[in-house]
Amino acid sequence: MGRRIRLCGVLALSAAGVIVMVSTPSSARTVASHRARHHTTPRYLVYWDQNEEEDYLNPATGLVGQLVPPYNPNGQMCFFPDRSGRFVTGYNPTQASQNNPGGLKPAMQPPVGEAVWDRSGAFTGRTIYVPGPYMLPGQTVGGDIPPVPGSGVFNDNGTFTGCVFDHHANLFAADLGTAQGQFPSPDNGRLIEWFAPSYTNYCIVDGPTSGGVGGHHVDGTGGLSQPGDLAVDAGGNILVPEAGGSASPLSGIVLSVNHRSLPKSSSDCGPDGVYPASRLRTSVLVHGSASLLPFPQSVARDHRCHCWAVASTIGDPAIAWFDNQGHFLSSKGVVPGEGIASVGQDPNGYNPFGLSFAPDGSAYFVDIHIECSAPLTNCGPGNNVGRIMRVTFTNGVPNAPVAIAGGYNFPTSVTVCVLRKQTCPIPVANAARTTR
Repeated sequence: MGRRIRLCGVLALSAAGVIVMVSTPSSARTVASHRARHHTTPRYLVYWDQNEEEDYLNPATGLVGQLVPPYNPNGQMCFFPDRSGRFVTGYNPTQASQNNPGGLKPAMQPPVGEAVWDRSGAFTGRTIYVPGPYMLPGQTVGGDIPPVPGSGVFNDNGTFTGCVFDHHANLFAADLGTAQGQFPSPDNGRLIEWFAPSYTNYCIVDGPTSGGVGGHHVDGTGGLSQPGDLAVDAGGNILVPEAGGSASPLSGIVLSVNHRSLPKSSSDCGPDGVYPASRLRTSVLVHGSASLLPFPQSVARDHRCHCWAVASTIGDPAIAWFDNQGHFLSSKGVVPGEGIASVGQDPNGYNPFGLSFAPDGSAYFVDIHIECSAPLTNCGPGNNVGRIMRVTFTNGVPNAPVAIAGGYNFPTSVTVCVLRKQTCPIPVANAARTTR
């Protein structure tokens, strides 16, 4: 990933310089040893990004595998809605300082965008992006996200972290802009739409309105405040978690973008590719506060309760449940987190940065596992301690989370694929014994 993320000016979530290769965790192998003999065909698979790669879990055996070897996957995984098994992830250039084998592969063009992968986890050579003049030396395809001045490094000026396909198969992605976990977060994030079936035409649905670079005001002001992993509701509205901005730094929200107000094609967006703000209708589904989800970065549908779960990277609780009108469902219980004053102080604490639900009712979330030397001081993701957590429920109330895989550096999203509904990506060598 090669990015540095900061919170409160002193809380740094950094992947640069600390990336190491990790093997299948011993905990996963132990689980596999006593489960594989009894049931090897899963109902679903679980995927997550970490260390510039995409990994997966077969819950039926406990085995953890590698879908995409190190080559830039960085952000939420989203499946094309055509049952092809193709999927997208955000990407940035892998930096030489990361000592990651992905950096030895041909650089994707342009430097920042959404990469398209096939059902076996192979890069198709296709990227989805907003065109512009900025590219790496020797490249021929540019994007509208510029490098950091004087450095030639793009990673701190734009990252497509969240993604989702809507009911019309259009692709939406959230660009963090320069937001790297700062507290308060800058308001230069963007929501971008690419239109099916070609995904070459785009529209900047929401984003900066002044300053920044170029006609799109990239990294300017007036946009979203660190948008996170995306979701779509039954009505086709796009849900966008936002960390609190400068006006309310401890009051993050989950924004609902009304699907009837979204552009139907790129012709709705004008020659500059920017959607008129006057045509977009939004509302706040969930209001965060210092005591309840101050830093939301993921939202996911819990089909068992027909409600929404929202995860906050900092704060206690870590995950809470809300009805379709955004009312807090206290009867559902919560997953405990770390209080703002104690972030990074508890070695067993959770810092969610991705959330997904399985058909058996289990919840999976990413723990980026922040560590600090003092409250909100010298903080960052601990080396090789990021985890994938599973939450089961008793009478609808969450039990204590259990780590099902770990030893990771900066995982940012988790995705569940249900085999009876989708073609779930799997490496060719493992396909026969995993999906039979």
